[in-house]
Amino acid sequence: MSSLLDTLYVKRARGFTLVELLVSIGVIAILMSFLLPALSGARESAKKLQSLNNLQQIGLSTQLYIDDSRGLYPFYTQETPHIIGPPHQPMGILFVHDDRWSMRYLWPTVMHRVAEWENHYSSWVGVGREYGELPWLSDSGAWIHPSYHMSNSFVASSATWSDSGTPRIEPTRQAQVKFTSAKVLFFDHVRPHIGSHNRAEQTRGVLFCDGSASDVNDDDATRPVMNRITELEPKLYHDTPDGINGRDF
Repeated sequence: MSSLLDTLYVKRARGFTLVELLVSIGVIAILMSFLLPALSGARESAKKLQSLNNLQQIGLSTQLYIDDSRGLYPFYTQETPHIIGPPHQPMGILFVHDDRWSMRYLWPTVMHRVAEWENHYSSWVGVGREYGELPWLSDSGAWIHPSYHMSNSFVASSATWSDSGTPRIEPTRQAQVKFTSAKVLFFDHVRPHIGSHNRAEQTRGVLFCDGSASDVNDDDATRPVMNRITELEPKLYHDTPDGINGRDF
């Protein structure tokens, strides 16, 4: 009896052999090779979804601004002082003198009255960016520009991007937009959640004038045209043919 119990104990206490251990590791490695791309794709999809959600929230804030401004899109005249930070906690003032198109990234500075920075700026910096207690400032104290840019089409006359009429910087009205579901109002310029690999081939989040947000391929967008005011290289989503009256898709 004692001999039988000893034999059972030995069998029960037997561990993995080296071959069995290597086979187990190999199986786990194969499973991981299938799972990791799926997990990576899920994370990427989640980040893209968050970016689109941020754009839709910007659209809601912009609509509040438009309603408060009698139908006008965000606009300011040149040499306007811009408070970097909430008005009750100014972090400095930026004076714009020569860049007539700086509204593309300075739009948060005119949104204070409808979208407080404390509650909104963390979503404006873009998905994947790190920020401190004050989302608009980096650890070094520098201003973190928003990842989302406003199209230049909304701060100039439509003639600025056509062959006739007078090109000029001016406020534009929501009622002027002809193709609300095809004209881009905001787009994710920085895309901090996208890596450097094949960056040009990656999709981009955009917000249309009707408030809808979508992930698009830049190659599918309408080719930009020359800006008659600056006559610089045309920029996608900024220099749309016919400006506010045109369509990007």
